[in-house]
Formats: sequence, structure tokens, C-alpha cells
Amino acid sequence: MIGVIAGIVSVANWLRGEDAAASDTGTEATIPGPDSKVPGAENATGKDPAADPAPQASAPGATAKPDDGSAAAPALCPAGSVGVSATTDSLSYTAGITPVLTLTVTNTGTEPCDVNVGTSQMEFIVTSGSDRIFSSADCQQAGEDLLKTIKPNSVETAKFTWERQRSAPGCAEVPSNPNPGTYMFTARLGDISSERTTFELE
Repeated sequence: MIGVIAGIVSVANWLRGEDAAASDTGTEATIPGPDSKVPGAENATGKDPAADPAPQASAPGATAKPDDGSAAAPALCPAGSVGVSATTDSLSYTAGITPVLTLTVTNTGTEPCDVNVGTSQMEFIVTSGSDRIFSSADCQQAGEDLLKTIKPNSVETAKFTWERQRSAPGCAEVPSNPNPGTYMFTARLGDISSERTTFELE
């Protein structure tokens, strides 16, 4: 009887090992999304930069990736092997509910490579037809660079809560907020833009 139980345990452990190996073929990680202030506000929200979870970059193009002691760092991903997609946490939002917009970056290549996934590269854009409703770049706090090594078929995601407000370049005050209707979200990372995804505000 003891031998039978030991055999069952061994099979269970082996199956768990197979599951773990399968999960290693693709991973998902969350990165900080952009920080915004209220449209029309002249000053920042007063948030202490030292408490910001986004890593600090010393200069444009600087890497925030920790030194792991490896002999050779992966090269930058070619543009053709980086995919950017846009999703929302719902297809429709009742009054008072704020949409959560998600930017997803995927390494579609066959080798690990580096991508700048910092807030300096991100833009969350909401439109309605030809009307530009909102861009996270309009009121963004200081953006940061963040160089990350992404494995093949792995993704990095960043989320942004849109407060159902219009915005304008320079964070100028906008007199009205969006009405109920159909809207489109586009995610952008550097020069790469996603396909648009559609959602409704009620």
C-alpha cells in the first residue's frame, strides 16, 4: 500500500513539473503606466517623485534594467518583432464607471530582445470618429525610460485608468467632457501603434 501511495505522489509531482515547464513558454509581466494630472491643472498632483514606482532614468535612452552580471546583453528588438495591442476591461461602461485601458507589448520574434517599455514611450489615445478626445501624453508627469528584456511570445502590460475626461496638448483646460457614445482606444509605444479597440460610454 505504501508503495502505491509513493507511486501516486511521484506521478503527481511529475505532472506538476510538466505544468511548470509549459508555463515557462510564455510569461506576462506588468509595468508602470503613465502618471497624469487633471486637464487644466497648472501644477502636478503633489506626488513625491521618490515614491513613484516607475524607475528613474539618468538620461534619455538610459536603461533601468538591473545588472544581472551576464556577459552579453540582448540586442534591441527590431521593429518587426514588437507587437502592440490595445484592450479595455469592458465593452460598455455605465455612468460613473471609469474604463481601464491596457497596453500590451509582445515579442513576436524568436530570440529574447530589449524594448523600451518606459512611460516616456507610452501613449493611451481615445477618439470618437475624427474627434481626438484624450491622450495620456497631454497631461503626463515626467516620463521615464525602462529597458526590459522580453522573451519570445512573452508580454509586458501597462494599465491606465481613464477618468472620462477630455484633454488637450499642454494639459490645457477643456470646457466639456465626453458624452455617452462609441469611443475607440489606440495604444502606442514609441513609433508602434496598435489596432483600435471599440467601447461604449453610457
